[in-house]
Amino acid sequence: MNSDAKKRRPTPPLSTKWLRRQAVTYIERYAGSEQRIRQILWKRVRRAQSFHGGEDSDAASMINEVIEGLRDEGRINDQKFAMDWAFSLQNRGTSRRMIRHKLQQKGLKNPAIQHALSLLEDAEPDWEEEAARSYAERRRLGHYRIPYDDSWERRQKDLASMARAGFGFGVAKKILNSVSRDTF
Repeated sequence: MNSDAKKRRPTPPLSTKWLRRQAVTYIERYAGSEQRIRQILWKRVRRAQSFHGGEDSDAASMINEVIEGLRDEGRINDQKFAMDWAFSLQNRGTSRRMIRHKLQQKGLKNPAIQHALSLLEDAEPDWEEEAARSYAERRRLGHYRIPYDDSWERRQKDLASMARAGFGFGVAKKILNSVSRDTF
C-alpha cells in the first residue's frame, strides 16, 4: 500500500480544549520555547483542518488563548528555557557566540537571550576560557592531540576549528598555548 492511499485516523474537531491538551502533552515531554509550541499547535491545526475544515483566523485566536494560558500558568517561560539551554551548552564547552546563535534558532527573543548570557557571566566570569578548554580537550586540539603534533599547519587547523566553534582568536590562541603536556 503506498503512502497516498494510507488512511489516517481523523483528529477531533478543532477546539481550544483540544489544542491545550496537545500543547500540554508536548510540554510534558519536551521543553520548548513559545515559538516552538506555536509551531506544534499550527501543525496540529493544519491536520485538524484537513479533516474538518476551518478558518486560520479562528485557529489563530485559539492558539493565542492557549499560549497565553500556558504562559500565565508558568508552563511556557522563555527566560527559564533560555537559561537552562545556556547553562547546558556552556557545560558542553560551547562558546558565547554559539550559545547566542543556538538560542536564536530555538526562537527565543533577544531579552531572554541577554538575560541568560548575563546569568552565565555572573555565575562564572571566566566561563568562556573554560568552555574553550573543554572544547579543545573534547576535540583533541593542540596539546590534547595524541600523538602530539605542533606543526604550523596543524596549529592553523586547530585555530580555525576553534574559530568555527565561535571562540575568539585571543581565547583560542591562549588555550592552545597554555595547555601543557603534563596533563596526561
